[in-house]
Formats: sequence, C-alpha cells, structure tokens
Amino acid sequence: MKKKLKKVLKLIAVNVIVFVLLLELISVVIYFFSHKAFFYTHKHKRKSQEAIEFNVDRQLTNKRFHPFFGYTHKAGLMDTNNYGFYCSHDYPLKKEKENWYIIGIFGGSVAHDFYTKGREQLTEKLKSHASFADKEIVYLNYALGGYKQPQQMQILTYFLSIGQEFDMVINIDGFNEVVFCFNNNRLNVDIAMPSAQHFLPMRDLMDSQAVTDERLESIWKIQTYKKDFNRIEEKLRHTKVAAIYLILSAYSKHLYKKYRREIVRFDSLIRPAEPKDSIVNIKYTPAAANEPILLAKVATLWYRTSFIMDSVLSAWGSRYFHFLQPNQYHSQKAFTKKEQETALDNQLAYNFLVKKGYPILQQAVEVLKKNHVNAFSAVDIFDKVKETVFIDQCCHFNQLGNEIFADFIADSILKSF
Repeated sequence: MKKKLKKVLKLIAVNVIVFVLLLELISVVIYFFSHKAFFYTHKHKRKSQEAIEFNVDRQLTNKRFHPFFGYTHKAGLMDTNNYGFYCSHDYPLKKEKENWYIIGIFGGSVAHDFYTKGREQLTEKLKSHASFADKEIVYLNYALGGYKQPQQMQILTYFLSIGQEFDMVINIDGFNEVVFCFNNNRLNVDIAMPSAQHFLPMRDLMDSQAVTDERLESIWKIQTYKKDFNRIEEKLRHTKVAAIYLILSAYSKHLYKKYRREIVRFDSLIRPAEPKDSIVNIKYTPAAANEPILLAKVATLWYRTSFIMDSVLSAWGSRYFHFLQPNQYHSQKAFTKKEQETALDNQLAYNFLVKKGYPILQQAVEVLKKNHVNAFSAVDIFDKVKETVFIDQCCHFNQLGNEIFADFIADSILKSF
C-alpha cells in the first residue's frame, strides 16, 4: 500500500513539474512574440504600462489651487519647481548666456510627456539647422495634466508679466479642449473654466456639501485601483518567472481598465450645483442647446486663445507654434495587438468626443494658418507607423511616439526659418 501511494505521489510530482515547465516554456514563447525579446534578459523592460501617478506624499491631492492658473502641482514635490511645474529651473528664468535659446512648452499631460520624452530628439533635429547650430536650447515646462485653454494663455501672459523671456513657445493641445469642454458643459460649468473633472474634486475638499457617500466610495475605489495597479507593475519588473509575469500582466491590464472606468463613473455621478456659501468662485452656465453649438464654442475658444498667444508673443519678438496633438480615436493607424489591448476602449466617452471634436479643430487649424499663425495638425503622424506608440486609453505616447512627434514638430518649425 505504501509503495502504491509513493508511486502515485511520485507520478503526481512528475506531472506537476512537467506541467510547470511546459507552462513556463509557453510563457517564454508568448513573451518573445509579444516583446521581441527573451524574457530572462529583458528585465529592465518588464512592465505592462506606465505607472499611474499616485499621491506619493499620502496627501488627499498633490494639486494646489492657483489664483491665475486654476491649479498646479505642489511646489517642491519630487521634480516640481517653485511654481509646481515639472522643470529643473525655477521661474522666471533669466538668460545666463548669450547663446541660450529658451523654448516654453505649454499644454496638458501630452505636452508634459513631450517635455520629458521628446525634447532631446527635438533639440537634435533643430540643431542640425544653421539657425540653431550655435544655440544652447533651454526648455521650460508649463504643461500639466488636465490643462485646457484658456489656461495656457493665462499662464503665458502671467509669466511674461513677471519677466520670463521666451524665444519660442510650443503649444501642444486639442484633446483636453474637446473632452473636458464637453464634460464641463454636461456639469453646467462654463467651458472657459478649468476642467471640471480636475477642478471640482479640489473644490469638494473645501465644500463639504459636495461630498456624497457615493462619490466618496468612488474616490476610494479609484485610489485602491491605482495603488494595486502600481504594486503589480512593480512586481512585473522583478519577477523571474515568465508564467507569473503573464498572469500578473493580465491582472494589471484588468486593474487598469477598472481604474479608467471608475474615473468615468465618478465623473458621471451627480454632484450638487454650486454649493451654497462656497468660497470657490466657479462660473456656472446652462448647457449648450445642442452639440453643433457646443462644438462651435469649443473651436472658437481654442482659436481665440491660440491667436492671442501668437499676438502677445509676436509683440515681444518671440515665435509661436501650435500643434493639434494626435489621438488614437481619430487615427488611420493599423493598431498593434498591444495597442488594441491597452490603448482602445470604445466604451469610454473619449472615442465619441474625439471623433466629433477633432474635425472641428482641424478646421480651426486652417483658419489660424490663414491668419498667419504657425498652426499644424499632427493627427496623421502615426498613420503609417507599424510599431506601438499609444500607451493608454486616453491620449499618451511612448518614447517612440514622442520622438516621431518631435521630428514632426522640428520639421514644421524649421520650414519657417
């Protein structure tokens, strides 16, 4: 009896070992075809997606109200400067050398990503031209997640007023103007106000009437999903077993989708109109009567603010370049398998809003050009790119995407020199 039991256990153990080895082999093959690399020598690349920004100092929010900009990040947090922007220089920055060429980057999170991932490629391309060969290009970042016009315009005029010099300003936007203006309109917040999605939660911290049990529960879920997602992504970097990597990677994607959908649900929850006796002055207006009227208002606001930025900078002897950023929901790109899994979700409102709003902004680009503004549509720059460039279901690009974008920006700029 003991011999039989021992034989059965041995057989089970052998089968388990064979199963585990086979599963690991299959996982290594799947990883190779997905990443074009051998799992065990690809450690530095082992993550599913970019980490979600988290409140590392455990405060309710890393953002701070600003009387002119709407909000910024907390000054001095991680890599933020004296105004709460991610930049190694404090503002205003005075020219220390005669050959300094100062370029300001304006816009939302895509512009911020370009500042971090695309500026080296932009510098290389610009310095290949005689006009920049002897210049030391210095970049100042004024872009922040959620920013939409007229925030870029207000920030520009503020810093000009306190003595900041610019040789050139690059404004990268479009997505936030469409998506967040629609969201503002739905909440009866004037579309010229900062994004209600970003601003009202900050207001709610000060106005307790706006904090409902349902919204508190949703906030808790969002924070939990972020924490769990980032924890899994960190484990992906260090796991030494391919099978475990594939399991964690699938779970990471599942958490990310839940996180994005909970954000959409949070935005849809009914919040009170303007709380009584609120100390935060937000302009509330009736929603636009219909979609064409709203789209016309969005395009007009976008056009006017860009035209003003160009006019002000021209008066100061500076150059202005405006770029309508690419987006996966308005693209002819043949999406990779990874992009289909992580960068597209037709259930999100982004899909509908971008398809409706981007054609109107493309028309506005042409109007800006006719009025001698250096405006360019970059919506098609990824159409023929076979590799993965989109990294999330919103609007952001990986390193390759930002370098391709940098090449387009450089080529557009150099045509005017």
